[in-house]
Amino acid sequence: MTTALSLPTAPLSTSSTNSARDTETKSGDNSAERKQLELSQTSIQRHVESHLAVTTQYSSPPNYQYRPLDGQLYVVSGDVAFDTSSEPNDPKATLEKAQLISMASMAPTDPLLQDRNASQQAMVMATQAKGEINTVSAEPLGRHIDVLV
Repeated sequence: MTTALSLPTAPLSTSSTNSARDTETKSGDNSAERKQLELSQTSIQRHVESHLAVTTQYSSPPNYQYRPLDGQLYVVSGDVAFDTSSEPNDPKATLEKAQLISMASMAPTDPLLQDRNASQQAMVMATQAKGEINTVSAEPLGRHIDVLV
C-alpha cells in the first residue's frame, strides 16, 4: 500500500487579494493585484522547488493551483506529495527514505506548519524502521546443533 505525504504551500492570502481588488475597482487597473500575484507565485514556486531539491526519488511532480488575471495564469498555491510507504523487507532502505523525506519537508527557508508536521511524520516512519532494524539485529542468525559422536 502506498501512502502519500502532501506538503502544501500557503495560498495567497485573502486580505492582500481583497485589497488588490479594491484598488482595481477604484482605479480600473489590475497592476496592484498582478504585482501581488507575481510575488506570491515566485514565493510558492521557490518553496515547492526547495522541497524537490532534496529528493525527487519519492515525490510526485509539483501540483499547482492557478488563478487567471488579464489572460494570464498565476500560481496561488501548490503542493508536492511524497511516497511514505515502507520499502518491502528492507527497513534500512525505509529508514533512509524517511530521513530524506524529513529533510525535504524542512528544506524551505520558511517551513510552514504543514512542512513541520510532514517532517514529524517522516521521523515516526524512521523510528519504526529503526525498531525493525534493531529487531532483525537481535535475532540469532541460525541455530546451533550439538552433535555428539
